[in-house]
Amino acid sequence: MKFRLVAGAAVACLSLTACGDAGPDTVKLYDRAPVPGVPDRTAVVGPTMSTLAPDGEYWAELSGGTVGETVTFLVTQAFFADACVEQLGVDECPNDFGTLDEPSVTVTVQVADIGSVTVVADNRQNFAVTAQELFILAGGQSPSEGAPEGFAYVPFPFLLTVRAGKIVEAHQIWLP
Repeated sequence: MKFRLVAGAAVACLSLTACGDAGPDTVKLYDRAPVPGVPDRTAVVGPTMSTLAPDGEYWAELSGGTVGETVTFLVTQAFFADACVEQLGVDECPNDFGTLDEPSVTVTVQVADIGSVTVVADNRQNFAVTAQELFILAGGQSPSEGAPEGFAYVPFPFLLTVRAGKIVEAHQIWLP
């Protein structure tokens, strides 16, 4: 079973324009978004890492709410499909995925540094949001105007894209 559901170019198009006149191709808050593709395995998390390096895709869960204009992620390594079974064994891969608890690293990131964000509802629908909206949702507040009727933030994990040591994309992944 392959988990590469969306080409990288489709995910890249989710960048949101912060202000100004929106053109017809501008993604708006809570527009439907494609399901993010996941690799066979996410980047390795080193036991002594204080930042995310090298560049790559990391598995993370929001951790500890929000402080100031930051969000904090607990980052571990995830495996999918055959890579999961090979690395962790069949019993550790329910629903074709599994994660390592250790090593892990806690990373705090400025909301303004995250360029592209999606969240997923419990009905498996992905939505484009701003990093500021993620901050609001992670802090336990109600979604902004424009959210689909009945939308509630669900703490599913994220696939983080890191470039030059910074988290530039955070795409939430629905899990059973």
